[in-house]
Amino acid sequence: MPGIVGTPVIAYTSTTHWIAAPAAGEGDLAWLEVGKSVGDVRTVAAFRGDRLLLRVGTANRTIVDSGCTEAPCDGVRAPVGGSGGVFGYAIAFPGTGGYVGTVGSTGVATLVAEDASDPATITAPHLVALTPTAMVWVDDGAIRTASLAGGAPTVLVAADATGGEVTSLAAIDGVVAWSAKLPLGGSAVSVRAGGGAVVELGREPNPNVGLLGGVGVAADGTVVAVHRSYPAGQQQVDIIAFAASGIRRSLLSSLPFSRKAPFEAMRPSVTGNLLAVRRREGTGGAQDAIYVINLSTGITVRAAVSLRSTARLSDPSLAGGRLVWAKTTFRRSVFQRAQIFSAPVRG
Repeated sequence: MPGIVGTPVIAYTSTTHWIAAPAAGEGDLAWLEVGKSVGDVRTVAAFRGDRLLLRVGTANRTIVDSGCTEAPCDGVRAPVGGSGGVFGYAIAFPGTGGYVGTVGSTGVATLVAEDASDPATITAPHLVALTPTAMVWVDDGAIRTASLAGGAPTVLVAADATGGEVTSLAAIDGVVAWSAKLPLGGSAVSVRAGGGAVVELGREPNPNVGLLGGVGVAADGTVVAVHRSYPAGQQQVDIIAFAASGIRRSLLSSLPFSRKAPFEAMRPSVTGNLLAVRRREGTGGAQDAIYVINLSTGITVRAAVSLRSTARLSDPSLAGGRLVWAKTTFRRSVFQRAQIFSAPVRG
């Protein structure tokens, strides 16, 4: 395969579980699963599940298994990869409590923080992000952080400064970015860098016109976000980059497809100056594709493509010099198998 992505190989196969949200680490791999009798095609593009698995070398370890028997399974939220083979994740016990934690190559989980929310209000795990030194998450409306080793959390962004309900989250050392659903129904993307003031990068006041979400942060502070619009009664998805200078540019766009198509959240993955993202493409959005973009040079490579009528691709993850994604195949909507692919990347 030319460019910045090498030839992919199959890293894992399941004939019993749908796979969602694979996350790459430095030498390791983590992902979510949902039993084939409980999940469906929507599971692949989601960021929730009931089983969290960790691959270390050739061994697979089950870190969490909440035993979901009724969809949607949302006991554990999508893992995020960090440095040193560490992954961050969140677990919820609705009406009881929950926590955010990390797990590394030993398979031993570390509790970073317990929920600060009223247990009666807890319905799903929190959004999480990871930097080389800290975990970042959303709890009780605020964006919080703590050392990977645990300790007292601090508030990075107060609930009244986020702009609304946080819908996606990303962080690198010194920078946190997020999207939020505004109180009146619109959406916005904001960033806080170096302990400074919150800066709103983009806003869509009317959800019937456009929607912003799915953020990522590059090494130079560029914030990437997913922008959904509705031209001529259809929908179109664009990947937008907001530079620290305030310049906004489009990186990748889908062809318009049916506005009636189910909404699928997207989570771009950014490592250094490389961005990986899933895109609907082809006439009527009939295909899923995985792209890698060098944000410095503009080089864009398609790493995988699949017809949505027979398979679905998850959002990709970039870390440790690897690109990973899941592909789930089915026949007449009946699950066949799910696989995780891994490919080397450079740049």
